[in-house]
Amino acid sequence: MSRSVYTLLIVESPVLANIIQNLAPQSVYVMATSGYCWNPVYDENRNELKTKADPDKIEIRRELKEQSKWASSVVIATDSDPSGDFIAWSVAKYLKKTVIQRGILQHLSKNGIIEMLDDVREIDISLLGARLKNLFLIHSEWRKVKSLPSKELAGLASLFGTSGTFSHFLDDEDRLFKSSVPVLCDYDEWIPVKKSDETQYKITEPLSTFDLLEDVVQKSLTPDYNEAQVQLQRLFQTVLPNSRESLISYPRTAANSFYGETWENFKGQFIKESLHGDLKPLFLQESAAADQPHESIYPLNLAVKPDVVSGETLKIMADLYEIIYTHTLSSIKIPVSLHYFFENNLKPDVYFYSVNEIVNPQEQRSLRPCLTVSDLGKMLHQLGVAKPSNFGERMDEWIARKWIAVTERVVTPLPKITRLGNRAADLKKKLTALKILENRIPLLPETVRQVLSS
Repeated sequence: MSRSVYTLLIVESPVLANIIQNLAPQSVYVMATSGYCWNPVYDENRNELKTKADPDKIEIRRELKEQSKWASSVVIATDSDPSGDFIAWSVAKYLKKTVIQRGILQHLSKNGIIEMLDDVREIDISLLGARLKNLFLIHSEWRKVKSLPSKELAGLASLFGTSGTFSHFLDDEDRLFKSSVPVLCDYDEWIPVKKSDETQYKITEPLSTFDLLEDVVQKSLTPDYNEAQVQLQRLFQTVLPNSRESLISYPRTAANSFYGETWENFKGQFIKESLHGDLKPLFLQESAAADQPHESIYPLNLAVKPDVVSGETLKIMADLYEIIYTHTLSSIKIPVSLHYFFENNLKPDVYFYSVNEIVNPQEQRSLRPCLTVSDLGKMLHQLGVAKPSNFGERMDEWIARKWIAVTERVVTPLPKITRLGNRAADLKKKLTALKILENRIPLLPETVRQVLSS
């Protein structure tokens, strides 16, 4: 009997599966795992990562096996985070096909799905499993050291208790400023600045998930960060009823850049829609590497303006889309000149400007570094402590535990964090070293223990 010529495409969410099935070519059959079909089990004694079947998912597993027998190719398109990687690894192990491929879904549209299927890569099950095992190994060894706080607490303490590169600052009246480039300084350092009469520009970067969650809560669109993340995912899955247009690109990303192809698409859309202004020249464009798993969040079609969306969706969806649309336009157009900005004599290549446009600014002032919600997410992501896919949930949890407080956009450490100040440098050193070890194959328990005991 000849094998059917179709692709089995496996995703995590049933909602996502239904949308993709309606958009995909007829040769594609989409299945959802509905989360974990197997739960991870890490054997600390043998340093082995195993799977334990979820008894409630037996029918899904049966259908996965049956459909994979008939499919000419199998593509797994789960998120590129630890949870998505585990789902991909466990499904690939279970199906035991010679070749199973991985696709990265950037946006929900016919072209987006076709592009994903054209750019799939074979899954190296052994390598993926080894990297996942490393994460469990590091987490397990960290927990065994009773003198260490949790990794999340350690990450927060390390950011607020050490020197680092800061992009936001407060003056003595707690007004928020931004620097043109990150500045290396101590968290409690004051930087004297004076007003300049030269010309500089406000450069807007493309949106990461961290940026957008901060903006949504700041604008009171949602009461908390987790709800902002939930609504963002719903917007990603929204298809306009009349035009059948999907609205935004993949919404879980740490990137502040676009692929070269996306910049080219912007150029074509910009000309077609006769939008006001000019695109950034090539040397100002924030370009993402082709092998970067995701780019920044953006509206898929600049012709679909916010007023069109507001007539076909819920208000929260329309408001969220408007933020993304407006910000994206600012990030791809030539920067606007600043009315004023400030300089520091010892940092001639940096300028500072008010985020909220101060009226009648003083000629001189002093600025101290601070972390906004977005800064916090990006820096914790670099340390391997936070990820874009669940940052909203983590933020609400840290606030509820009274680890941090947020005023406007600015995050303030509370006593649980500040009491760890004298250990901050050591905690940061450990987290940085462990982040490097995540991709070491093989990674031995004694290597992790050596880092934790140093």
